[in-house]
Amino acid sequence: MWASAALLCTTILAGYMALNSQSKVVGLQADYDALMERVESMQGSLEDFTILIDMRIDYGEGNIVWYNSTRVPLNAKLLEVTEIIASVDYTLSDYGAIVNEIGEVGGDEGFFWLWYTYEEDGWQLGMAGADTWSLKEGDIVAWEYTNVFPF
Repeated sequence: MWASAALLCTTILAGYMALNSQSKVVGLQADYDALMERVESMQGSLEDFTILIDMRIDYGEGNIVWYNSTRVPLNAKLLEVTEIIASVDYTLSDYGAIVNEIGEVGGDEGFFWLWYTYEEDGWQLGMAGADTWSLKEGDIVAWEYTNVFPF
């Protein structure tokens, strides 16, 4: 009789624990589903507040790195985006930011960092300071470490 009572108590206790565990699993699944819905809705928001650009950095001597389909903030300036991608040292002047180094490359006499934008007719030299140039969806831009006085 005592064995039957003990068996009955353990069966009831095991049943209670199983129901309690099942209830917790159902609650966690509901929380997970709600969280995934929020993440999916935020992804739509991410696309609303960002753009995709391609950036090429030519460090010289054949060392060229492409950053394709890089997601950047809407209305970001070229200099800001370059700082997101690589370490940048620059000096502000009356003509805008002058980039001295990108990724610790720079400082050689006669060499300068110049930036370009790709248009239908090819690469065009940037006509504004990188700190003022606003990027647009689909822009293709390049930085090139260039010897501007090869003579």
